[in-house]
Amino acid sequence: MTEPKNKSRRSTGKVTLADIAKAVGVGQMTVSRAIHKPELVSEELRNKIQQTIQTMGYIPNIAARNLATVSSNTVVLVTNSLIATENTLIMDGLHREIQTTDLQLLILLVEKEKDWINELIKYAPEMIVLLNMECNEQQQQRLKVLNIPLITIGAKQTNNFSINIGIDVSHVIHLLVTHLLQKGKREIGLLCANQHLAIFQQYMKSWHDACLEHFINPHLVLHTAEQASFKTGCQLFNEALLLWGNIDAFICLSDEVACGALFESLRRHINIPHEVSITSIGGLEVSEVSYPKLTTVHIPYREMGILAGRTLRRLSQQHITYKPENILVRSRLIVRDSA
Repeated sequence: MTEPKNKSRRSTGKVTLADIAKAVGVGQMTVSRAIHKPELVSEELRNKIQQTIQTMGYIPNIAARNLATVSSNTVVLVTNSLIATENTLIMDGLHREIQTTDLQLLILLVEKEKDWINELIKYAPEMIVLLNMECNEQQQQRLKVLNIPLITIGAKQTNNFSINIGIDVSHVIHLLVTHLLQKGKREIGLLCANQHLAIFQQYMKSWHDACLEHFINPHLVLHTAEQASFKTGCQLFNEALLLWGNIDAFICLSDEVACGALFESLRRHINIPHEVSITSIGGLEVSEVSYPKLTTVHIPYREMGILAGRTLRRLSQQHITYKPENILVRSRLIVRDSA
């Protein structure tokens, strides 16, 4: 991001009804009918107009009328989970940073299968935040066409798509694998609960890379579709011992799963870390008070939200100009009693 030479307001560049009509090759009245009274327009033409609206990112007037109370300083945050721990921490940091501004934060909870971009543009956002949302190439192109500042938070991006505030997942896995190997562990298993697909895919790739680099078995992986919880960790721990037998260390992709494994190890009188070491990713408060205390990689979720909030604030105040870039947030290994 670079400092602008002046503080003139950014042109919205928003698509007009006339732009849609010109692209389709019809009059503005026909486009208006297709939006407000679709029964008066043939299905073929209606579909063509709707496709053009989606491609060009036009915000229909009907949405503006229905949401007349929504001011131009609205920030729409799009996510598919309000209960995931990392999401709540990120949103808390973001909200704290912008609560003293005139920005209005609107949270749009969407389902992965739905066409959430159509829903998004109805709110005429000044800026958009995607929180742990995966976008395919078509969705990325549609968001670019909107010409609205976009911040993505979650997995590290490698494209010129948005201001991306992301974590280096490969660095996280390598930290834990290296630490466990230094402690003399060789049979290392990976325990995974349900989480965001983009981050999970990066975790799995970095897990395989780290295992192959150090000549250890990459196939000791257990995954469940259940959300991360103490119960999930307990179940995965027992299943791993049953399937693998001789195992001397675990990497859990969340603190909750790791704590569940710790509870079960205590119930079964398994000595941690001498018989089995348990590590996690997250660095939440629970990792500090568990027994034994968890060795974990701290992911600065709240700090990611604060960084996103500061970026939104500076964009709204014209202190910076919008320019897609990748901002890497570093994690750190915290060595405690469990490994």
